[in-house]
Amino acid sequence: MICVSIIEQDIKKCISILQKCEMAELRLDKIKPEPNEIKKLLMFEIPLIATCRTGIYNDDERLKLLTVAAKNGATYIDIELESDENYRKKLIDVARSFNRKIIISYHNFNETPDIDILKNIISQAGIFNPDFIKIVTRAQKIDDISIILSLYETEKRLIAFSMGELGKKTRIKSLELGAPFIYAACEEGRQSAEGQMTVEELNKILNNEKICTCRETGITQ
Repeated sequence: MICVSIIEQDIKKCISILQKCEMAELRLDKIKPEPNEIKKLLMFEIPLIATCRTGIYNDDERLKLLTVAAKNGATYIDIELESDENYRKKLIDVARSFNRKIIISYHNFNETPDIDILKNIISQAGIFNPDFIKIVTRAQKIDDISIILSLYETEKRLIAFSMGELGKKTRIKSLELGAPFIYAACEEGRQSAEGQMTVEELNKILNNEKICTCRETGITQ
């Protein structure tokens, strides 16, 4: 499944994008919506992830926005493992009080740590019993790709891939290895992270892979 990361500040444009999605991530730190606008964005009957990264809002403001999202139907609440302990606990409690699914996420924008470090991070995230653990690192060399993909060998509730041009292949491979969805931009120039592909690009790649698989197995569609 393709999950479109929505970053538009124009609510009407957000709604237009949502009408075409099978799943979406609402980057509230990018959209900067008012509480009543969050409710409008959550009216669609598709899986929706509510995410609010640091930088624009303080933790109290982030908690308020994500509480509105949890209350009004967000399927998932994304909570950073690196976030303040008090904020993280409050947001987990909020998500669970509304029976929302939890994604505990870890991001490293500079590098891909050693495998033992990443496994320890997964163990730390697992303490909170999330529905999924998201691990995103920057790929600087080929070995980094092997490291990030090897995490799927021992963890089943995982969404793991690499940022950057080199990491693009990990985004595709993650679906094959068990990730429930892949993040994408609605169009070129609207990426929420480096190396993120557009929905059009992903559909072409995924459709080509299906064709190749059918030919290799002798199955026709």
